[in-house]
Amino acid sequence: MLYHNVRVTAHVLRFIDAIALAGPSLAAWFAGANAGLWPVESWHAALVSAAAQMVAFVMLASRLRVYHPRRTEDLPVELFVLFEVALYSTGVGAFAALAFANGVSAPASLWGFVAGASVLLGLRVAMRLAIRRARRLGGDERVWLVVGCNARAAEIAAEVLRNPHYGIRIEEVVDVAGGEACNTPMPEGVKLSVLPDVDAFRQLVSTRVIDEVVVTLPMRSRYDTISRILEMCSDAGISVKLRPEAFETSGYSTEVSLVGSIPMVTHYNGPANYGHLFLKRVVDVIGSAAGLLVLFPFFVIVGLLVKLDSPGPVFFRQTRVGLHGRHFEMVKFRSMVKDAPKLREAGAVTNERDGTAFKIRNDSRITRVGRWLRKYHVDELPQLWNVLVGDMSLVGPRPLPVKEAHGNEWWQRRRLTMPPGLTCLWQLEDDPKIPFREWMELDMRYIDSWSLWLDFKLIARTFATVLRGNGW
Repeated sequence: MLYHNVRVTAHVLRFIDAIALAGPSLAAWFAGANAGLWPVESWHAALVSAAAQMVAFVMLASRLRVYHPRRTEDLPVELFVLFEVALYSTGVGAFAALAFANGVSAPASLWGFVAGASVLLGLRVAMRLAIRRARRLGGDERVWLVVGCNARAAEIAAEVLRNPHYGIRIEEVVDVAGGEACNTPMPEGVKLSVLPDVDAFRQLVSTRVIDEVVVTLPMRSRYDTISRILEMCSDAGISVKLRPEAFETSGYSTEVSLVGSIPMVTHYNGPANYGHLFLKRVVDVIGSAAGLLVLFPFFVIVGLLVKLDSPGPVFFRQTRVGLHGRHFEMVKFRSMVKDAPKLREAGAVTNERDGTAFKIRNDSRITRVGRWLRKYHVDELPQLWNVLVGDMSLVGPRPLPVKEAHGNEWWQRRRLTMPPGLTCLWQLEDDPKIPFREWMELDMRYIDSWSLWLDFKLIARTFATVLRGNGW
């Protein structure tokens, strides 16, 4: 049975893929050595690298659950995951060669990775195409019974019918009496029936070939029925799929995780690619450290100017609201007179911004040097320290003071799902008096469309914005 064979093969596929990656890498190394591109004497380093690469690939692939069932996933998703694991394991192989065998040359590692990854991904594409063809012809078939007559069931049925390469056949869509009347039309060719009670479900699955039961009944109103179905399927050894949205809310994503040995369903929004978030942090650390090092002499000059211009400290420190409401002390070059916060509280200045933000173009509290610092955003540069220690990021929603942050509308709190940053979308607008609500909406747009590439683009655009000198 093809279905059984495919599931069994998946457990050994990680070892086959490890060989498919390391074998061509090693072959490319020997080909390059024979061509004189790198020393032949380092063959033992190449062997160490290939062995470490294979071990790392198997371990990483298992840890990252690369080989969990991907019947209904898009092929590019699977290829990207494989590419990531291949890249990481190649790095481990290069490190092992460096640590235990004096290393291999960078060109050798690069060409080895290109050769190995090309073969690995090529074989996966060929395998998937072969399996998809077999599924379209009826092989590797997975039979589903969908329970529930509603929009969810119709959506699932339509998705399965549109993608015959999933190898899924919907035996029937059934509803259990006791719910609302079934007025939802199903896609053409999908059989629909209504069971008199939940006990009839047992009779149905005992007389049909059913691989999986897909339950789309509403959790809140049909909890007891769903529990009975789960119990029956458990006793019969039939797997069950449930949509995890016990409390459905638009804009939320869902994942299943463990608290110890207790499974929990987590609803969340905001970025969830933790690998990319880790790389974002790496960029933050490298960028802020380099910036502080390069700008240190400039900081000394600016500090002297601030000190000579007006009495008071060089730096202004203020409590701001960061990730998920955490408070931290943000640091800036002081651009106002020493007692500026007290003057604001005394009502000596009037806000020119709408919403809870406080900003004045011709603020009498700003010093002569401070006006220049603000014009070119130089006063913000010490926040590179906040980025380095992890309170902030290079790119992210600007951190608001406690009073201003707590005065926001409730929906605006979602901006706290990303670390605050030195720059973001709203700061790149040509109008510095952008309405507060639009500012918040730009922050939400950044969160919803976040990627590393977006961060790099915003950083590049920030330099142009700073040179225009439109800060105030």
